[in-house]
Amino acid sequence: MKLLLICLFACCGTVINAQNFNNYYVDARAINIPEPETYSTSSIANYIQSHFTTDKEKLWAIYSWITTNIRYNRDSMYYSFWGEDPERKLSSVLKTRKGVCENFASLLTRIAYKCGIPSHVVNGYTKMGGAVKWTGHGWSAVYIDNEWLLCDPTWDAGNTASSNYYLIPPTQFIETHMPFDPLWQLLEYPISHKEFRQGFTRGKAERFNYADSVKKYFQLDTLQQMESISRRMKQAGLENDDLRTWYAYNEMKIYIVYQEKDMNVFNAAVADLNTAKKLFNNFIQFRNNHFQPAKTDAEIGLLFDSIETRLSSAYKKMNGIGTKVDNYQYDTDGLKNNLDQLSARVKEQNIFLKRYFASSITEREKLLYK
Repeated sequence: MKLLLICLFACCGTVINAQNFNNYYVDARAINIPEPETYSTSSIANYIQSHFTTDKEKLWAIYSWITTNIRYNRDSMYYSFWGEDPERKLSSVLKTRKGVCENFASLLTRIAYKCGIPSHVVNGYTKMGGAVKWTGHGWSAVYIDNEWLLCDPTWDAGNTASSNYYLIPPTQFIETHMPFDPLWQLLEYPISHKEFRQGFTRGKAERFNYADSVKKYFQLDTLQQMESISRRMKQAGLENDDLRTWYAYNEMKIYIVYQEKDMNVFNAAVADLNTAKKLFNNFIQFRNNHFQPAKTDAEIGLLFDSIETRLSSAYKKMNGIGTKVDNYQYDTDGLKNNLDQLSARVKEQNIFLKRYFASSITEREKLLYK
């Protein structure tokens, strides 16, 4: 399902004055990737794979290329196509060489993933000069050398001399970046939104095994991941409109997925109904033909059982529609009416079959001619 959404947050493209944690040089091999190879994440990843050896070399090459070649541009921040192939979205960024924070983070994450480096786009808000900026922002978490570290290519964009936000430990990154989903603080002692505002970098709650939780997160399907995000956000507290808006956005995505599931289930239920009708009509034609060509009682029973099996499957699917979200789109009442009508006719024939199977050969002939 394609859905045009107004972007809920304005990504922040301002680089603050922060400690220069990393003093990496910009790798010329990455900067000079042949232009024809730079219009898809797959071609960039293939080039990186063939020219760099270790995961750290590959990741730095990716980061260098993005921060050097993609420029921050607010004009593209207002529209987002949720549900489309992410490659199509990123191809547009690579073609125009401009994007917003979500695009920077998605490029880094997507290319890293294709180079075999586990990565994830993190959404949240930031702090600049001690002042919280509730404006939504996006960055990347990467798993490298057996640990999760954080990168913000948007805040390093255009900075070829050094890198302030590359492979930063979570205990330092939390000074300026606060995820909406508490899991992606990647901290053993997560902090609350209030503690972030007050400048704390270590929470007061009991120790949290984030590494195991992240592993479990990646074992979930997309819907389960979104549902887990909502649970964690709600538990952490939705204390202002911005957090509530992002929570609502995540809930909307969950709603859309369930609507698509309901659509698929409804269509499958209709398909079962149509198959049951076809099988039933074949059975009636077979009965009208005095059960010729001849079949054993067991074969006739199996033929009839297949009708009931399809009906049962259609009922089960229909009853599953609207259990998670309200159903406003699919005519389940009409479907139920059709199923009930066919079910009544099937029950009549079932009664007939039981009499037929219990009768002698002579009596069967009489039943068939009634």
